[in-house]
Amino acid sequence: MESPVTFDREKFRELLLYVARESEDDVHFGATKLNKLLYFSDFKAFAITGSAITGAAYQRLERGPAPRQILPVLSEMEREGEVARTERRYFNLLQKRVVALRNPDLAAFSEQEVEIIDRVISELRLLNASQVSALSHLETGWQVARPGETIPYHSAYISNRRPTQRELEKRGIVAAHGHGPD
Repeated sequence: MESPVTFDREKFRELLLYVARESEDDVHFGATKLNKLLYFSDFKAFAITGSAITGAAYQRLERGPAPRQILPVLSEMEREGEVARTERRYFNLLQKRVVALRNPDLAAFSEQEVEIIDRVISELRLLNASQVSALSHLETGWQVARPGETIPYHSAYISNRRPTQRELEKRGIVAAHGHGPD
């Protein structure tokens, strides 16, 4: 059973601003990539620290996880003059971008949380929306959730990666030369 994760609206707002500000020069940054940067930041933080950064509820959508709270929060931030939503041509598509109109306040973030966010942004910087969507589809949580269903944070602890030979050896599952235990 999923333990309760509390949504922190203010941290979510500041994370949105931080990701938008840090992604200003990323030509691939649009709404889809924003959703994935938020998702990977929250879920990696949960996997590493046991706590999500914002506690947003991420739902399974066709193009990958997206926070349920994003549209109302973005509308509120737009009305308050904190962000602008713009559109531009990106190849033959219309890219919807969020632009930060003020600097984020990171006072509520731990140093480790900022490091996790920065690492996620850096690791995904060269990927376009299709690529980050494909990457999110490899996540166990996205795979087990039904369309529209909330992805449980505890799925961050489940890997669908096959263990390496070294990991199997370390646990005594196979001997050093690939054979099972005697």
